[in-house]
Amino acid sequence: MAKKGGKRWKHKVESLDRKMDIVSYSAKAFSILGSKSAVKKAIEGGRLFLNGKAASFRDQVMEGSYLELRGTGLQQARRFDLSLEVIYEDDFLMVVNKPGGIAVNGDRIKTVENALAKKTMHSKIEDALPRPVAVHRIDVPTSGLVILAKTKKALIQLGRAFQDNKVSKEYMAVVHGHLPVIGRIESPVAGKHAITDFQCERVAPSHFYKHLSLVRLQPITGRTHQLRIHLTEKNHLIVGDKMYAKKHKTILGKGLFLAACRLQFQHPIEDKALDLSVPVPPKFHKLLDREEAYFSGPKRK
Repeated sequence: MAKKGGKRWKHKVESLDRKMDIVSYSAKAFSILGSKSAVKKAIEGGRLFLNGKAASFRDQVMEGSYLELRGTGLQQARRFDLSLEVIYEDDFLMVVNKPGGIAVNGDRIKTVENALAKKTMHSKIEDALPRPVAVHRIDVPTSGLVILAKTKKALIQLGRAFQDNKVSKEYMAVVHGHLPVIGRIESPVAGKHAITDFQCERVAPSHFYKHLSLVRLQPITGRTHQLRIHLTEKNHLIVGDKMYAKKHKTILGKGLFLAACRLQFQHPIEDKALDLSVPVPPKFHKLLDREEAYFSGPKRK
């Protein structure tokens, strides 16, 4: 129900043969929460009330207790006008193609979530979120597919799918050097086990960089900056990656040549598999064509 200060959900404990801690009980009582961690955040944020008083972690509920949850706990959206390409959408989730240079979410204006905040949900589903919420992130300079949940249950289920590595991700990148046709990089990232599989799709000779390669990347694990770190460690810096370039020269001013081009996952609500993809950004092949033409043309002194 919509009231001043945001949505409110009320719940009366009808039947309970013994006292129960408020965290465990509320995780099941409110589908909009759905997990103990979400209940704890609601308590910390002063959004969960027991019999009219702000709840605490020590509280217990019993038959006849009244619980009230106020607000969704989502960060207030800020206006950001940007038209995003929608690859897939239904009542539970949507997948958009994020351009490079903007964040997925966070404390800034230029984010995917802010760009979609004005999207009218018109959902009659009980646990519908007031706006689409990102399930995962890709780096600011990286372009490509991002999943956003439109209901709390979808948000929880998709979050678990990512945590359990049940979402298959595929990236395309242009990197320095000549990679083998196929291979695997297996080395720790930030002290954690990390695996990246790769397949070289095209190699172009380059006057300045000797070779540039178009490569398909499949992160088996999901560590922060995993692809960028793994490739840099193998002396195959992603073109335009000024964060990891250090003393190596690369092409700057044209963005990072890394794109999340394919996602495969099970729909969080409906019994169907989703296989979504976008084409390789045109600038990837244009760069290889240009370098190849320059290399084959009259030699510069």
